[in-house]
Amino acid sequence: MTFNRCCNTFTILLLLAMCSACGFKLRGAVEMPPILQETYIESENPFTGMARALRVELEAANARILDSSEQATAVLRIVNETSENRILSVGSTGRASEYELFDEVTFELADRNGKILVKRQNLRMIRDLVFDENQLLGKVSESEQLHVQMRRSLARQIITRINAELQQK
Repeated sequence: MTFNRCCNTFTILLLLAMCSACGFKLRGAVEMPPILQETYIESENPFTGMARALRVELEAANARILDSSEQATAVLRIVNETSENRILSVGSTGRASEYELFDEVTFELADRNGKILVKRQNLRMIRDLVFDENQLLGKVSESEQLHVQMRRSLARQIITRINAELQQK
């Protein structure tokens, strides 16, 4: 019994060491550029869609989201955002059997005086969803959840891009 417990413990420690040696680490909050510590998010809909995803990611990294640009260290502008479902394939009954979920965002970063720090950039993400009309409610919910995940991933990419661009300057 003791030998098995020792072997199990050794095996677990060996696996953990191998995971850390290959560079594996759990995804935590994104690395926050100092300029985003006090950010104003400028968007048509500041509490939905991409603005909401950015707010969640920035707050998770301990940034403050301000209600006005006057005291902000940066103004993150969401110039355009698109979220849609496109029919990818049709079944023998003539109904959609697979959708392509599409999210796209155009953003730029400026300081509080309007000076552009990061020029306009466009990011997009596409996922496929197999649709079963017998599970209509579940698939609609799955589609909505995928869009939320895609926007959060795009928000992380925006912060990462801003960080990379500002480090190059």
